[in-house]
Order: sequence, then C-alpha cells, then structure tokens
Amino acid sequence: GASRAARTRRGVVAAAATSAGREDDDEDVDDDELAALEALDEVDGWGDEDDDDEAMATAMAVAARAVGGDLDDDGALNELEDLEDLEEEAEDEEGVALLRELFEYGGVDVQEWRHLGEDEDIEVSGIANDSRAVLGGDVFVCCRGTETDGHDHALDAVAAGAVAVVCDRFIEGLSEDTPQVLVADAKKALPRLAAAFYGNPSASLVTVGITGTNGKTTTTFLVRSILEANDSKCGVIGTTGYVLDDTKLTPHGGVWEPEEDDPTENRECTAPGWLAPYKGKYEVPNTTPDALQCQQLMAGMLDNGATATAMEVSSHALAQGRVECVDFDVAVFTNLTSDHLDFHGTMDAYREAKAELFRGLTDPERQRAVINLDPSPKSPSRDGDESGDESEETSESEFFIAAAGGGDRVPIVTYATHATLSDQADVFVEKAELSLFETLVSIRTPVGNFDAACGLVGEVNVTNIAAAVAVGVALEIPLDVIAAGVEAMEPVPGRMELVDEGQPFPVIVDYAHTPDALRRAIQSVRRTGAANVITVFGCGGDRDASKRAEMGRVADELSDIVFVTNDNPRTEDPYAILDDITSGFRDRVYNLEAIKDEAMFPFLKDMYLIHPNARHETMKLQNACRRYVMVDRWFAIRGAIAMATPDDAVLICGKGHEDYIVVGNKKHWFDDRAEARDALRKIVTVQESGVDTTNLPWGRVGAIAGNGNMLDA
Repeated sequence: GASRAARTRRGVVAAAATSAGREDDDEDVDDDELAALEALDEVDGWGDEDDDDEAMATAMAVAARAVGGDLDDDGALNELEDLEDLEEEAEDEEGVALLRELFEYGGVDVQEWRHLGEDEDIEVSGIANDSRAVLGGDVFVCCRGTETDGHDHALDAVAAGAVAVVCDRFIEGLSEDTPQVLVADAKKALPRLAAAFYGNPSASLVTVGITGTNGKTTTTFLVRSILEANDSKCGVIGTTGYVLDDTKLTPHGGVWEPEEDDPTENRECTAPGWLAPYKGKYEVPNTTPDALQCQQLMAGMLDNGATATAMEVSSHALAQGRVECVDFDVAVFTNLTSDHLDFHGTMDAYREAKAELFRGLTDPERQRAVINLDPSPKSPSRDGDESGDESEETSESEFFIAAAGGGDRVPIVTYATHATLSDQADVFVEKAELSLFETLVSIRTPVGNFDAACGLVGEVNVTNIAAAVAVGVALEIPLDVIAAGVEAMEPVPGRMELVDEGQPFPVIVDYAHTPDALRRAIQSVRRTGAANVITVFGCGGDRDASKRAEMGRVADELSDIVFVTNDNPRTEDPYAILDDITSGFRDRVYNLEAIKDEAMFPFLKDMYLIHPNARHETMKLQNACRRYVMVDRWFAIRGAIAMATPDDAVLICGKGHEDYIVVGNKKHWFDDRAEARDALRKIVTVQESGVDTTNLPWGRVGAIAGNGNMLDA
C-alpha cells in the first residue's frame, strides 16, 4: 500500500478541496490538485509519524490556497479529521463481511436461507472448513472429504463460535439462532466464498502455476529467482513449504512459529529403529493447500508485500477443485509419467486432471501457457493398455497444447532440450555442461540468446531451467534479468542436493520417488563421470504400489550398487514393500551365472527375515550381486556411504527435503541429509581403525568374511 506520507498528501488535498466547496469524487488529480501536491513538497515537518498540529495546519493552509480555498478557514482541518475517521472505520471493518453479500460477490447460488429473514443479514469475520480451526464469527462450510463429512461436525463448529453454516443438506439440532445456507454443493461453493471474502488475492499477484509429475518444486524455485531478479517479491507454495522471503507460513497465511519444543534440535542424527520423536518442526499438509487455504495463503502473502506467487499445482489439487478461483497468469506443464494411480485409477484420469489447469486459461491479453515439448518415458496408453514398453518415449505436449486452446485462446510458449525439437521450441537449450557443482547452459529464446551458470546440478535440472526461462519469456521479463535469475538460483532443499563434508566422492540427496524421476536422477549422476553409482531408495506405503517393481527395475538397470530400503511404510508391512520393489529385478539376479548355482533360497530379503543359519550365505550372495535389502534406512545410508570409493557417487532417493519417516500413523524424525552428514563424519574413523567397509557385514581387515557385523559400531 501507499506510505503514510503519500496517503496524507492526498488526504490533505482532498480535504482542502471539499472545504473549498469542490467535488472530489474523481480519483484523477486535476491541475489545481497537482499544484497543491507540489506545494506540499515544499512544506517541512508534516506527514511523518511525529508531525505536530502546527505543521499540519500549515500544510492545510498551503493546500487550501492552491485549490482556491480560504487560507484561514478551519473547515479544511475539520474535513481532514472526518476523512481520517472514515479511514479508521474502514480499517476496523477489514476482515468482516455480510453473509448475503459474500454469496453475491462469490457468485454462489443459494437454494434456501434458513433462520435468516429476507431483510436480515449477519456479519462474518472469517471462513472455516475444519471445525477444529473455527474462530468466533466464522462461517463454517460443510465439505465432504474422502474420509470425513463436514456436515457431521457442524454442531462442533457452532459450539466453537461459528455464526452460520453453509451446507448441502440441512443440519439437525442447530438452533434457530444459527442461519443455515443451503447450496447445491458446499465443497464447490468454498473456493468462491473464500475468494470473495479475501478479495481474490491471486488477481493482485503475478500467479504462476506449475503442474507435472516431476520437476514442479525446482521449477517453482527457479521461477521465484527470476521474478525476484525482476524486483518482484515472490512467495512459494509447494512440497517443501509455504514461504515468502525466508519466512515460513502456515497454511492459513500467518507466520509459522513452533507450538512445542523440538527435542532433536541439537542432534546430529537419529537412531536405528525409528526412535527419534518428531515435534516442533515445520511441515505443511499438502503440496497444494485446500481451496480455503489457497486464498488465505495468497492474501497473507499480499498483505506482507508479495507481488507474485509461484505455486506447485498437484493433480490431487486439480481433481479436488483446490485451485478453483485461483487466477493464474501462467500455467506450466513439465512432464507426465506414471504416478498417483492409487488416487486417479488410470493414466487417462491422471492426465485429464493435469489438463484442467490449462483449460482454465481464457484471457489472451494476460494469460499464457508454457508447455514442455520433450518426450518422457512412455506411460500406459490412453486406451487402457497397461503393458506398453516403458523404455519408449512419448510426448504429451500435443495433448496439453490442445487443453490450452491450441493457441486460439491464449498464447503458448514451448520449451525443449532434445536436439530434434530445436526448430519447434520457442525456448531451447542449445548446450548444457554438467558438473557436480554447477550447470552451464546456453539457451535460445524468441528475444535472444544467453549463457548462464546455475547452481543446480544434474541433467534432470536442465529442463527445469528451460521451463523457468520460458515463464520469464511469457511474462515479458527482459532477457538479461532472466539470465540473472538463473544464475542467482541456489540448490533446492532435497532436489539433487549435494551433501559435502569434504569427502572424496559426491553424496546427493534427491526427492525422486517415481520410476521416471529415479531414472533421471541416476542418469544425471552417471553423466557427471562417476565410476560407480550407488543408489539408495525405497517406496512409500499406502501409495501407488504399481510403480514399485518398475522403480526396482530402473535402479537395477542403471546403478552399479543398489540398497533397497524403506521410505515411509505407513500402515503397510515394510518387508512386503521391499518384496514388491525387488520383484522388479529378482529374476535377473537369481539367474546370474555367478549366483544361480548357489542361490538355493530367496536371498533378496532383509536379514530379519532370513533364518540365522542362512544369514552368512545371504550376505555373501548380496555382496556378489551388489544388491542389498535393508528395512532400516539408517543402516542402508551408512552401508552405501561406507562402500563408496573416490571415483564413486552415492545417490539417496525418495525423501529429499522430508525430515521425517512415517511408520504406522506416527511420524519420527529422519532426515536423509542429516544421516548422510553423520555417516560421512564417522565412517572415516571406522575405516582408519582397520575396518573393511567394502562389503557387508563390516569386519576387521584380514578377518574371515562374515565374522561379526560392525555396521552399527
């Protein structure tokens, strides 16, 4: 908003004009008022927080003379006081709306107003869709979810202070003191009511929405870097959190503060067996918050000076209407590969959900679509054939270009990195030089070419850089500013993040948790020149199980050494998840010439499931094929790092920025980066003491293999 001085200057002139008997309804400044404003610039000692009555009186006199008023007239001072009183009343009314007006402004059709007469209305001071978060004066919207129905909690909401209820079936037991507003679908009404109440904040921000299976988080941070290089203050909404500058925000748009002490704050690592408590740490419920929180977050960002927002838009969010009434300036498609089929059911449904972001673009003057032309590994076909060859590649660009109107509704900016698409893409990466510390790119755009050195590493990030550059082009940001934003980019938490403790080999933590993302991550590390890629990964429980075997196959084909371990097992049997993963390469390993004659039992299992008499042989066979199965991620990370030599690279995938592991329904503190640092600090001492860590179990150099396990020393 304007500074106090600026508001006062305009207020003084308006008051002086009114005192002089002139109309001042027009926001435009006429010649006399402009002269008054210029005259006020010559008056010292007013317009500050500590200005005095004498200075204000002088300012009023100067303004009154400039607009033809009486220099000695006290009326102007009275008019100014009246204006200030009105401003104070308006400030007091902020955050308050009339219930009927809320539905009118939101364009929500009401089927019936119950317990609210035609001539009656009530003030509401907020909106809630969770009875546990209701504050006094809120209107409670009864949303039906996948597990709970808000209608069942309406009485609790009213008891907590809700003054009205929005529902699609009337609530029994509510008194006549509480109006009930019946609508066709309360959940669909929520985003419209929220946008109306919070003033449609996305319309006042440059809002960039990014969807796709992989690359959303990094692209979001790259877009923020480019926007901030263009002097915009950009908030981020996504998987790693909701932030503005360095401030963490709650899902409701407030500044986050821990509600309890963090007992692990000063600890360097966790402990085996998922024993570390998870308390007092920052976390967000979803990559894309719900429809109410989206509006609250952006309103909070706007109130704190934001001029732009970069948002990850998940397929769940699109399918559930969470971003309805979010006014996107740019919508970005990164890629599409198999994921979230536990929720969507089919790739068709998954694809259609993503497309909704682009179907909502209708304003050619302002809105733009940014589409990736590069092909991705082939997903199951649209006709339901689930047996397609995943090694083939296909491009989804045609489908998403069509969803954006094919260029007829809004302009489309395309980008690519594949050489065969050089002539088709608007933004094209002509050259990329990869290292473990930075990525050098040469990029061609419709407005010129540029070179940049970016702090992101790995081939996987080249396409993310291209996506963000295309956003900059779509927003007509100057090319030198786009380049500066790319160069200012710092590593994203848990996205190809290098863990450096001075060791002679790289350790990289990445969030890759789909077959395609895992493939890209391993290939990125491989292309930096590593002699051996040691991959640690797992798959989450209570999530899409169809990708587990494929991830096992990808890791087995592209890695030299593999540690299969747990991710977030949740309520599933952790050992069963490991079994699903190893099914992707089990047959190949069991039929290896060096192993098949000795593999008389299924040895690709965690030691806890192996009979004590067979553990020595199991370890021997896992060492022979360099495929290890460990249920405890704590041990797997240490085993992988201890096995690395100076020419190797360790890649720890699946959790990335996450600082927890979910076992059952309980979170425990676990951070791959912290565990990797701790291992790097301690394993050197173990090795220098004469312990051989090149195989499992660890043992003294010269000892008979398998005599004693020192992994947890």
